[in-house]
Parts: sequence; structure tokens; C-alpha cells
Amino acid sequence: MPEFESLFREAKGNPVQYKGFEIKRIDKFPVKNGDVLVCSIEHAIEKLEYLQGFCIDVTGHCELNGQICREGKGIRMIFWYGHTPPEFKLKIFTKYDFVVIYNICEVDNSFIASDESGNCIKKHSKYIDAKYNGAAMIVEEIEGGRRYRCSDTSSAEKSFPFNDIVFTVKKI
Repeated sequence: MPEFESLFREAKGNPVQYKGFEIKRIDKFPVKNGDVLVCSIEHAIEKLEYLQGFCIDVTGHCELNGQICREGKGIRMIFWYGHTPPEFKLKIFTKYDFVVIYNICEVDNSFIASDESGNCIKKHSKYIDAKYNGAAMIVEEIEGGRRYRCSDTSSAEKSFPFNDIVFTVKKI
């Protein structure tokens, strides 16, 4: 399987073709102020090395299960497989006519450093990455919304790598 990052770089971030499918790094999901999105993770392959999930990036704020989520000019709502209810509602309040949706993973970064005495110590840090090895997704139109079939590119042997995590976002 190709490393998608180089394909997206050549296409200047635009969607690219892979084995007859249009693949994207991000999706601009159309919304209006006050729209309610119903989101669910349909399938995910559990990874021992890291968490995987998706992000809904809102320029503005949102309401999750009745609780207002606001931070500065926008907020990134992150939903992890195994740590998110099977289905949830997100009410959107935005200046724009879209929210940005993409798949993410939590990467564990281990490294060796030295303490004040020069002794080697192992350190860990975690970060959220949306472009891990150039991850990509297929976006399918479904009734009322879209289905996202995502690859985290850890499955090079698979003939169809876009089932690492599958989630839907629908408007009600």
C-alpha cells in the first residue's frame, strides 16, 4: 500500500485516486448553524499500539449531550473508539457552512533522554495525529449524511485497507 502522504502532497491536499476510489485526508461536511449531527462508530479494528478515532473540527462551538463545548474561536471534538458511546448527538454553532472531519490516532512516542546526573531514562509522550503515515479515508454519501472508511496505514498487507475505523455522521 502506498504511503498516502506523498500522494496528497503531489495533489496539494486535494483528493486523490487509489484503486478506483477517491480518498481524502479531510472532509468538509456541510452544516447550518443549529444543525444536530448524529455520530456513531460502526466498526474499528482494535489496535494495541494506539487509540484510533475521529475529529469534528468546528469553527465556533457545539453542544454535546446538552453540555456546551467552547474554547476560543473553535473547538476540535475528539471521539475515540472504545471511549465513546455507540451513538451521540452534536449540535453545531458555526460561522461557516461546514465542519471539518478527519480520522485520528493517538501515537505513543518513546525516547531515551538523560537526567541531571547523565543517567539514561526512558520517556514517553503521546500526541494526536491526523496524518500518521499519511492516513486517508473514503467518504461515502449515505441517507442523511456520510460514512467514513478510514485507513491508518498500519495494514499494508490488506487488499482493502479502509476498514481500520468506520464511522458515520448524519444530520437530523
